[in-house]
Amino acid sequence: MRSLLLALAALLAACTEPRSPVCKELCKREAECIEETASKMAFDEKECVAACSALEQDVTVNAAKVQRHVDCVKKQPTCAAVLECK
Repeated sequence: MRSLLLALAALLAACTEPRSPVCKELCKREAECIEETASKMAFDEKECVAACSALEQDVTVNAAKVQRHVDCVKKQPTCAAVLECK
């Protein structure tokens, strides 16, 4: 039983999406801005990183959109402006 659980844990670990450092920074900044502005926006930093990393891997369609969003967030001087990035 224990070996089955270990094998399952190893399999699940192998299936997880790698977390992009770019996405981690992006989502950290957005989380900070949501807190700073007391926004009512529903936001989960871990879900953001997971979704961003998955989209970033889709080079045929979504990677360019992720990069545009990253560029937008990086350019904004205020948190209010960060939260306006699409």
